[in-house]
Amino acid sequence: MTTIRLGDVCRKIGSGATPRGGQEVYLDAGEIALIRSQNVYNESFERTGLVYLTAAHAKQLDNVTVQTGDVLLNITGDSVARACQVPADVLPARVNQHVAIIRPDPDLVDPRFLRFYLASPQMQQHMLLLAGAGATRNALTKGMIENFQIPDIPIKHQRAIGIALGVFEDKIDRNRKTNATLEAAARTLFREWFVEYGPVRSKVEGVSPLGVLSELVSLFPGELDDDGTPVGWTRTNLSEIAEPRGKGVLPTDVSAHTPYIGLEHMPRRCIALSSWEGAGKVTSNKSRFSEGDILFGKLRPYFHKVGVAPVDGICSTDIIVLGPKVEAWNAFVLMCVSSDEFVAYTDRTSNGTKMPRTSWDAMSRYPLTLPEEPLASGFNDIVQPMIETITANVLESKALTKMLELLLPRIVSGEAQISDIEKLIEAAE
Repeated sequence: MTTIRLGDVCRKIGSGATPRGGQEVYLDAGEIALIRSQNVYNESFERTGLVYLTAAHAKQLDNVTVQTGDVLLNITGDSVARACQVPADVLPARVNQHVAIIRPDPDLVDPRFLRFYLASPQMQQHMLLLAGAGATRNALTKGMIENFQIPDIPIKHQRAIGIALGVFEDKIDRNRKTNATLEAAARTLFREWFVEYGPVRSKVEGVSPLGVLSELVSLFPGELDDDGTPVGWTRTNLSEIAEPRGKGVLPTDVSAHTPYIGLEHMPRRCIALSSWEGAGKVTSNKSRFSEGDILFGKLRPYFHKVGVAPVDGICSTDIIVLGPKVEAWNAFVLMCVSSDEFVAYTDRTSNGTKMPRTSWDAMSRYPLTLPEEPLASGFNDIVQPMIETITANVLESKALTKMLELLLPRIVSGEAQISDIEKLIEAAE
């Protein structure tokens, strides 16, 4: 297969910068986004952690404006080599110095095909080897990127590959959006029932609680005590309903194919854990977890890394493995420990100055006002199927991603034709 030099078919290759003032000028919302390395993943663009700039600060970075179709590539640090494209609704946007913009000439190279190719296993391995060759931190330079060799195939073929493989990617994106919707719905219900006591307040006012199944209405008290909490609910702490589950495991006791989850694999503010790797590189003791266990990142807990294990595997010892003592409390425990209030509590009670950590001992003392178990069970009957759907979507997306990795090199080499994957596309749809 003949190749062409990437620098010869691009209109722009270059990294961004940090505006004057650094993080102090970042906004939580605004019109102009600043894309950083934590937003760039091979599987998708990650909106969590996205920050924004004022028009004045964005003006300083006009030379690194992201355009529709641009391919973004992480060029430094542990996330080096990750590549994605930016959804249109995120634009206008700029990038910081850890992210490079690659803008191919669309008459010569299809941007979507290029992004798929950069995310392919062979290019990921090539980039990681290049990035790790330096004396200090992992880094890809502009010169390295310009010298990338990409397949020299007709533009029509590139576009067809982009469209065909895009079907899989679109399905992965739909799964992600579905998971976000389900998680938001579960959180809303948890807050309404167990934080704001909405159904109880409705009964106090003599109004039938909205959106509550008729068989559950009677399980809510009809009174609030002097402190504003439901009469009959128990004041206790998390240890009443939850327990640690992690068990130490030696690297020699697990196979290289055992799923391994580190803090770097866990997204922020998202219970869907969709990233992991094999344990082949693990050289130190880890913790074992089972499918359905809750993983809580204890290092700098304000990073808000909490999720549901979609598989059996092992994890970093900077992750606490926990779960409910009885199944009826499963959804309640998950919604509790992944809430903003709980993460803020673990942050306040963490030990250490430079690298603050929480512990199960601190987490277990988190104060709670618990409903009676039948109501927790009713909540679990509603929310647990949502959690199981989230896990199923994660596993499906993981399988589709693997299929993408296998298909791209076969199609590019001519071993497989676009027509050969029509049945797989139908299955993905």
